[in-house]
Amino acid sequence: MDSTTTYVDPPDILRPQMLERAVDVEVETNILEPVSHQYTSRDGGHTRWVFPAKAVLNAPNAAMVFEIVNGESTGEGTDRRLAFPLMTGGVAMIRRMTVRSGGQILSQINEVALYNTIKNIFKSQAYKQNVLDIRHGSQSSQKLKILRNQSGSTPVTGYTSGAGLVGYHQITNDDIDVQNTWGQNIISDANVQHLFQKNKLLRSFDNRGTGPEMSIRLGDLMNFFEDNNLPLLAMAQTELEIEWYAGPSATTRYDAINSSPVIVNNLATGGATAGLNIGFASPPILTLDYIHYPEDEQAKIMNEIQSNGLRLNFKEVVTTFGVNPEKAAGDGTSTVASNHILGMAGKEVKKIFVVKNLDKLSAQGQVERNNVQGGCQTHVNKYLWDNKSVQTVNENYNFIVNNERMYGLDIANPSQAYNQLQQCDQVAHVLPAQYDSMNFNADILSLLNNTADAGTVDNAAADSGVTQRMLGASMNVIGMNLDKYNEMGNAMGNGTRIGSAPIEFRYSCSKTRDAGTPANENSAAVNLTFFIEYRRSLVIDKFGVNVSDQ
Repeated sequence: MDSTTTYVDPPDILRPQMLERAVDVEVETNILEPVSHQYTSRDGGHTRWVFPAKAVLNAPNAAMVFEIVNGESTGEGTDRRLAFPLMTGGVAMIRRMTVRSGGQILSQINEVALYNTIKNIFKSQAYKQNVLDIRHGSQSSQKLKILRNQSGSTPVTGYTSGAGLVGYHQITNDDIDVQNTWGQNIISDANVQHLFQKNKLLRSFDNRGTGPEMSIRLGDLMNFFEDNNLPLLAMAQTELEIEWYAGPSATTRYDAINSSPVIVNNLATGGATAGLNIGFASPPILTLDYIHYPEDEQAKIMNEIQSNGLRLNFKEVVTTFGVNPEKAAGDGTSTVASNHILGMAGKEVKKIFVVKNLDKLSAQGQVERNNVQGGCQTHVNKYLWDNKSVQTVNENYNFIVNNERMYGLDIANPSQAYNQLQQCDQVAHVLPAQYDSMNFNADILSLLNNTADAGTVDNAAADSGVTQRMLGASMNVIGMNLDKYNEMGNAMGNGTRIGSAPIEFRYSCSKTRDAGTPANENSAAVNLTFFIEYRRSLVIDKFGVNVSDQ
């Protein structure tokens, strides 16, 4: 592509914003079946759709619909035994998305489930609970739990303070710690129930077609669909391919799983459960709106393409990985540092997000896989799996961009880190101790439900609240904003152009070895996942469809 070519901005009918003029259009709603689909729980699978080359696709509102069931053939599966991870929902099924046109990749994103989780968890509570929970099958409900009588106290004498006791009020995820609606008391004097809403539970294979259907906007998954309407009438054959995560095998016990796109309804009875394999009730479909503009409006698009060419800016995401190594042998606590080269030379980078998860597959990771920190399941989390970003102890980090340190002093205070994340996107709501546990401080963590009715803290009992166990320190995402103005979106020059020197990320945290008490160890490697957002342009001209980073 000639770098000196000047392309024009798209006409207003290709922008997702509301038009400022009246235009007569016809809208054709279409249910698009895949041209190929295959899936097995053991190996995962792929689905591919081909978009008809007609009209203008209302891309931001295109949606994918599918239903997952427990079992892959007649007689398999247990009805309403499985659900999707709490904060992720049915998006947990999606590993990779790729858009092609004329055989060329226009946009691709890896680790879709994790990326979508960290982007959605910081949205407003109303949006998560009233929109995403319905579309995605996630479980974001939050309530205030009122203890009838704290352990060691009476209504007359008031509280009895102590490290093992908490006050009358805690915040709880009402989908996993079920409460009575009246007064928001827990459901009984004896225990707390952990049974999900029935409309979120997967049906058995024989009951397929009657379970929860996911309706996920493509724009929620991939920025390519969110940022522009697509003039399919002027594009070569356009395809969407989705790669699905594998599920558990039929013989794998739940307590042996390290990661999965599904969770069990009740951990108290699900640990030794097998037969957790999953499948599709039917091939997934796309629901699409094609906008048929008048001939004069279509002519404007074609004329621009034939003369100057069109440039449609969008936000692409590169996924890359790093490892902060495990602590060397020898008891005690020490700092482990690592340096990560992220590249991106020549790209106009907008934002960087860093997600952290403790390794579970190495020898040391297997030793620690069931360990907890401050009562939180930071290693194997059986309601979130790897769709989380754990907080590490005494964390420090810094970025080097264009040979300059972004922060004069390394970021060590979680409040500063949170402020930097807020500059990336509007962070509306996150639970107390979900982002910052103050190095797993018991007083902060106890703002999240971890008691039975009496009020005694217990992070192991089946009849005690699990909100703290599952959600505490679970969404500590590192973020850095390189946009000049968020309001300018994908405008050219709004990001930071990276020169010949690659972006670097420097990271350290404290790790502990205790060979005599393996349950106290926290020395495994930290797996880092980097999501780097940068501006790309879809270029449509008389020679065809291409993408450009210029």
